[in-house]
Amino acid sequence: MVENKNIFIEGREIGEGCPVFIIAEIGVNHNGKAALAHDMIDIVADSGCDCVKFQTFTANEFCNNPNDTYEYISQGETVKESMLEMFRRLEFNYDEFNELFIHARERNLIPLSTPTDKKAIDLLNNLDCHAYKIGSDDLIYSPFLSLVASNKKPIIISTGMAETDDIDRALKVIEDAGNEDIVILHCISQYPTPVENINLNRMIMLRKRYPNIIIGYSDHSWGITSAIGAVALGAKVLEKHFTLDNDMPGPDHRFSANPEQLSVLVSEVRTIEKSLGSNKIVLTSEDKEMASLCHRSIYAARNLSVGDVLVEDDLVYQRPGIGLMPYENKSIIGRKLNKNILKGELLSFCQLENLNE
Repeated sequence: MVENKNIFIEGREIGEGCPVFIIAEIGVNHNGKAALAHDMIDIVADSGCDCVKFQTFTANEFCNNPNDTYEYISQGETVKESMLEMFRRLEFNYDEFNELFIHARERNLIPLSTPTDKKAIDLLNNLDCHAYKIGSDDLIYSPFLSLVASNKKPIIISTGMAETDDIDRALKVIEDAGNEDIVILHCISQYPTPVENINLNRMIMLRKRYPNIIIGYSDHSWGITSAIGAVALGAKVLEKHFTLDNDMPGPDHRFSANPEQLSVLVSEVRTIEKSLGSNKIVLTSEDKEMASLCHRSIYAARNLSVGDVLVEDDLVYQRPGIGLMPYENKSIIGRKLNKNILKGELLSFCQLENLNE
């Protein structure tokens, strides 16, 4: 794998030296209503996100038994329903996705989606989707990962529900298909994720274990605090679920960011990016100006005469720091003055006889 390899999605560079790529995950929070999804796109665009993401699936393809149930909390109540029926009402067809992708690009957003089968891949390819997101649930679906990777487009994978062996296996499958454009997102598959289970430090492990792969974070926790923390720890891609209203019916609304939170999240991410700055210890011009004002220099503690040999008691260390630094005192103690010095006058080497004189 190429070292420090950034990726490009629709011409946008992602990785080291680039702004954090912020994905607003609409997922299924459109509740199966295309009009609602269009409203969400506009709010995502207004928030300043880079990308809006959906999920492209056919419920019959991945749900085996109509009697299998899915349980979640919605509007303060525990809901248990047929998984098949739930996902059926959340499907979009090609024409609906086409309009959504057009709308997103008109608002300068990069549209992405999570495919779950070959039909979904074909649909997204026909929409000129430039990358794929693979959810945690399909990280172990090796035959499908190989199919996705064979399209030679960037792949973003989430690692919820995954052991390191699962991540290693998934990466090998993708790379064996000739694809090295990969992003790994730290993720916890609890909805919402309790604070004590977020484990942002796993990002540090991921970066050490996979030093040549872009690392990011997919956030399922309440609020935006952990997302900001992930950026501070070096996340280059950030994914956050988005809803118009946390009280809407459905499985993912209650832990998603609402419009106000999403806008604050983007603003805070951009602020923390600026705050992180460079890892080089180089003083800014402002730092240097403050140092001149606040550092101490060496001044005369009393009136001194030509020929006096300087001793420590002749020196005083005061602001501003515009002359000899206190750590240079040993370079002047024991040397003779070649001119008279007044009390409070700044000392300098030119006031001293040369050492060989």
